[in-house]
Amino acid sequence: MNNLEKTKCIITSASSKFFPSLINMLGSLHTNYPNHPKVYVYDIGLFYTFRKELEKIEWVEVLDIPHFLPFWRACYTWKTYIFTKPLADLNFYMDAGCQILKPLDGIFSEVDSDGYFTVDQDVKGIKMIPIDYIKIFNIDDATLNENAITAGIFGFKKSGSIAKNLDDMFEYAKKGYCLGFSKTELWKNKGVNKTNYVRDCEYFRHDTTLLTIFARKNIPNYHSHSGKQYAGWVSPNDHKDQVIWNLRMNYAHLDFIDGKLLNKKYNIHSLINRIYIKIFLLLKKLRMQIKKNAK
Repeated sequence: MNNLEKTKCIITSASSKFFPSLINMLGSLHTNYPNHPKVYVYDIGLFYTFRKELEKIEWVEVLDIPHFLPFWRACYTWKTYIFTKPLADLNFYMDAGCQILKPLDGIFSEVDSDGYFTVDQDVKGIKMIPIDYIKIFNIDDATLNENAITAGIFGFKKSGSIAKNLDDMFEYAKKGYCLGFSKTELWKNKGVNKTNYVRDCEYFRHDTTLLTIFARKNIPNYHSHSGKQYAGWVSPNDHKDQVIWNLRMNYAHLDFIDGKLLNKKYNIHSLINRIYIKIFLLLKKLRMQIKKNAK
């Protein structure tokens, strides 16, 4: 099989909370990478009308995640499942809070040649790795002092060098190693993410912590990419050749939510959803203004 024949896909996921961001991501993808491959969206809690709109986009397929554990939804445990279920030869996962600025062909080429594509965070691994994990996973100082890598922008090959490590990572996630929060972030310990684990590190990051351990520690000649170029958490101008902007929940910059970017004609579900998004963004703006005035 040559490179032109290899299949590729984009994978993402969303709950209802991230639906506006998801629509923005899909709109930016279709606008700035018109020859993009098929997109798979994992439903981790979408409203009925949200899912129906996605199902009507001809290049999108919505998938369910099996409830493989009682805590499958907690602390991104579900994402470790996604990484062990390649949907093409070349897979590229992005969180719904990403905005695509340029074609992603270079990323897929690297996934093909190296077996993976990862993006650095501006945080050393030692700040995200709990002290007891260092012994459990036999982590050396070199790994601890390398930058952590994000699990929110990640490419992996079906038969690549990282595949076995992703399977091992999932096994540890099923044992609860994604769960918990650092002492300074226990305010996040609520809802579906509520656990009894307090992790002894500065910023415990669940799936990102595990991916950093298994990728940096176990892959020979491992390398990663600039966060400014492939995530640009501050703005879409963090790097002169920026490819992706991970705007997360920055709802002030959803520039690609027009339903006509995804379907030529509006349908009843997309009309209902745009009303929801407008109300959602208005309420978000009002809350931000109230907070600003209260300072």
